[in-house]
Amino acid sequence: MIIVDSDVWFAKFPLEEDNSQYISRPVIILNSDRLEVLVIKVTKTAPRTNDKYDIPIIYWQYDNLRFKSTARVAKAILLSSSQLEFKIGSLHPSDFANIEEAFIQFISENG
Repeated sequence: MIIVDSDVWFAKFPLEEDNSQYISRPVIILNSDRLEVLVIKVTKTAPRTNDKYDIPIIYWQYDNLRFKSTARVAKAILLSSSQLEFKIGSLHPSDFANIEEAFIQFISENG
């Protein structure tokens, strides 16, 4: 399995209310190595006005997503590469740049 930064995959993502339970959902690969993958949660919910780290995915159809989607940058987590199920597509370079910029800002502000 080849995992590339800016890819969009379906992954077994832990539920916030019980991280021993998983749901299959789209994620954006932000950074990967052989064992762990830093991913950003993707949701079809519109960006929340009270969270500046909810980034709309403008080219969602280019990315092979089925719905208008939002990258929840504040919900970035490390997953085992074994939790990745299948590749959906790759982010448009503009979307990836927006998400990457928001992630760098999030890290600098939240450590």
